[in-house]
Amino acid sequence: MIRAATLADASEILAVANQHELRIDPEFEVYPLSEFEQQIQGYSEPGHPFVFEQNGIQAATLIQTDSARKRVEIDLFTVASQEDTAAIFAFALGYVAEKFPDFQVRSACNKQDLELLDIFENSGLKFYRDYYKLNKAPISDGYPHLPRGLEIKSVSLTDKGELLHKLESESFSGHFGYVQISVEDWLKERSADITADPTGSFVLSFEGEPAGFLLSNDARADVQGGWVDKLGVLEQFRGRGFGKLLLQWGTAHAAQKGYTSIALGADTGNDSGALELYFGLGFKEQLSWRAYSSQ
Repeated sequence: MIRAATLADASEILAVANQHELRIDPEFEVYPLSEFEQQIQGYSEPGHPFVFEQNGIQAATLIQTDSARKRVEIDLFTVASQEDTAAIFAFALGYVAEKFPDFQVRSACNKQDLELLDIFENSGLKFYRDYYKLNKAPISDGYPHLPRGLEIKSVSLTDKGELLHKLESESFSGHFGYVQISVEDWLKERSADITADPTGSFVLSFEGEPAGFLLSNDARADVQGGWVDKLGVLEQFRGRGFGKLLLQWGTAHAAQKGYTSIALGADTGNDSGALELYFGLGFKEQLSWRAYSSQ
């Protein structure tokens, strides 16, 4: 039986999700309960969670809509048979086709998860991109020395939200798959993130002019880890090491909070030099995700 999920199902969905991932990769960094509480409730828009029950929850599909980008993300976790797993994914696709017919549909899984990869491909989705989860451990709380003319300041979303939106939009405008949204939608999205670090937003300025930014959050707090959510440098300021300084600053901030590691997501096809920066600073591949899309 497929039914809508509620917050009361969060712990059971968490158990299914972690069992699913650990079956594929025994070294997987398990999800926290907050991940599924957030997904069930939704981010800046209400979530659309469903579970497949057969003597308890055997699979869950968590659907997140993004009206500003006209995009739907479908997450799928299962300990059910492949036939039942395919059925609940087909249900999710049908639900999205009915409710959000013009939206791009995306889903992703561990690159080693051959069962889900097969289900995605048989459902008509096409390979989109591979992404890394990179991790660095241990980390220290030593902030980098800033050359003359450079300043990195902690800022609040309330006071500097428009500036952060501008820096993200302009820094990422040429990145693969990036869709710019309005400042109002962006602020709504950021404000809805329950894992946001209230002291983890930083702006780097060169001779008084904003040149780059970093946003961090506490999504890995349960494993004493920090997370870099966004990092960007305006095109006219690239090639001067500003991205490296921002990442070192964010790492020191995480360590100062008591975290013992820091992680981030990265596009494996990124040709901006970001991967060289991450690997050069000691980040290592922890996981590779394969994303599929309807467009």
